Amino acid sequence: KTFPGNALQVTAELLFTSYFFWWPVCTLLWFALSPWALGVCSWRVLWGFSLAYFTQLVAYRPHLNKGWPFHWMLYGPLVDYVLCYHDATVIREGPAPAAEGRYLFAMYPHGVYGICRAFSGGVGAWHELFPGIAARWGSFGGAFFLPGIREFSLFAGCIDASKPILERAIRRGENISLLPGGIDEMNLTDGQSKDTKLVMVDRKGFVKLAIENGMDIVPGFCFGEKWIHKTVRLPGFIQRLLRPLRLSGTLLRGRGPTFMGFLNPPLGFVWGRPIKVKQQKPVQEDYLSEVHGAVMEAVKDIFERYKARFGYSEDELLTFVSPTQAKEEALHNAKAASKKTS
Repeated sequence: KTFPGNALQVTAELLFTSYFFWWPVCTLLWFALSPWALGVCSWRVLWGFSLAYFTQLVAYRPHLNKGWPFHWMLYGPLVDYVLCYHDATVIREGPAPAAEGRYLFAMYPHGVYGICRAFSGGVGAWHELFPGIAARWGSFGGAFFLPGIREFSLFAGCIDASKPILERAIRRGENISLLPGGIDEMNLTDGQSKDTKLVMVDRKGFVKLAIENGMDIVPGFCFGEKWIHKTVRLPGFIQRLLRPLRLSGTLLRGRGPTFMGFLNPPLGFVWGRPIKVKQQKPVQEDYLSEVHGAVMEAVKDIFERYKARFGYSEDELLTFVSPTQAKEEALHNAKAASKKTS
């Protein structure tokens, strides 16, 4: 609660939530260094640097291999300060999982920004709750071609979330963290609704990945994320254009002109007990459905038992939907929002 501590928390939150703005900031810096402004660099140097950067953006693809070293960031103090900014509480049910085990961490809900990712790292809580365990994030491929987002994602330990890339990481002995709800779940974020919708029906790919590789599934639920940002839905036709690019049709507003989250309510996260998985390859459909059902039941149970503790009213609901239902509802919401503004 001291000034240095508060300043560090605000700075960490600003960095963690503003990497979408890195490219315009760098563009302004580019012009500031040019002969049009400060004259520090010549046009030849600036254009040469730009050519080199965008060449490596296309040609250099670490997200399809081992990614970048990431423990210094994901398991560093930056993440702890982000959690402190939100006055966050994190709970692990049951004893600490064995460090030698193999795990797939499945986090819900995705949220419009995915601030829940902060609960997957840090120096303090993570190392106390999951000693000796680290995990790599799977991210959508388009993120690695967007300036700023690419670098932040790689620093945070992200690799491409396609199955072949994740399987190579698993064979290297790495654990995996995922937000299985993806963009469809992101578009359903609605702080005005008392019904939190998770895209879990028929979404079994992450469960199949875990079964094929003998990885126990650790389910987790983030409380409060739907309230820390205001959402702005783009018109339906724009959402349809963005969907093939795996980009969200929902924008967010934070404190002032930033993406920094609002402070009320504090965030909470609960990690459930690992769901034991028996390795199969090929995976039997009945067993896949059984494990998938166990994950859904675990997430539902966490929500019902902890919602009151984290400020949810008794009539708050948790609903499971399919990707198709999520797409239809997102477009319906976009049309309704367009009518309100017209």
